[in-house]
Amino acid sequence: MSILNCSNSEDITIAIVFLIIACLIISGHVIHVPSPHVFKSRVKGQVACFSCVSFTNDFNPRQFYDTNFKFNTSTTALHQTLEKGGILIPKRVPTCVETYFEHYPKYHQMDVVFCPNTAVEPGSCVTLKGTYNGNQYIYRNCWSKMWIEKRSYAQHMSERCYDDELVQNFVATNNNKICFCEDDLCNSSNHDRLSNDLCFIILFVIFLYLY
Repeated sequence: MSILNCSNSEDITIAIVFLIIACLIISGHVIHVPSPHVFKSRVKGQVACFSCVSFTNDFNPRQFYDTNFKFNTSTTALHQTLEKGGILIPKRVPTCVETYFEHYPKYHQMDVVFCPNTAVEPGSCVTLKGTYNGNQYIYRNCWSKMWIEKRSYAQHMSERCYDDELVQNFVATNNNKICFCEDDLCNSSNHDRLSNDLCFIILFVIFLYLY
């Protein structure tokens, strides 16, 4: 009986290890495979995406209303760097934050843009993250409005994130990571964290089942 229990424990341990590895892969999304899913935005012919760019430095939201508040690094310099890489700067909305402040709803003002997503002209929402002069920034837009000179979109990139050498070199910022999705308003911070949360929930359920 003890031998059987030991064998079961080893099998469970191996299963958990593989699940953790799978979660790490999912959280990174660096998987270059096509998705068979047909998105509603592709059926209706357009996708709605958040559009903004800013640094993501943590600070008290009250400072947002302080006209004397400034980030450590000039947003103008960041915009110029992105533009040199061919990226179109969206409307100057200084809020593109990752953290929600319940009592400061205006802190989350972000533009919403509508872009084509059809079989003839595929598209997606985009989230680009990186660091500039030691400060993390985030850029949200849709693919067709992201580039100064229009670029075609490959549908196999949907629901994937990339941080390979090509992504590191296409704009002069560091630790670049770009993600694509096709559901309406999917390029929000909540969507970015969804896969990680799902993995932790699965692991927690397994832990409760075992113990």
